[in-house]
Amino acid sequence: MQFDIVPFKTYATKENAVKAVEKAGFQDTRHFIMCHEDSRRFFPVFIGQEAVQRGIHFHFNVVG
Repeated sequence: MQFDIVPFKTYATKENAVKAVEKAGFQDTRHFIMCHEDSRRFFPVFIGQEAVQRGIHFHFNVVG
């Protein structure tokens, strides 16, 4: 199965994406930083039910 992730918001650098996660207070939740293939911009993707329970899906992408 394949799916595409459409980011809510992208950042010019990986460092800016990391800072956004830290500013939101979610750095302790499992996540990774992806690079959007079309624009070469970065965005965080969070993993698992914990991210959903913490409401991260209102701010960033979450996958199961």
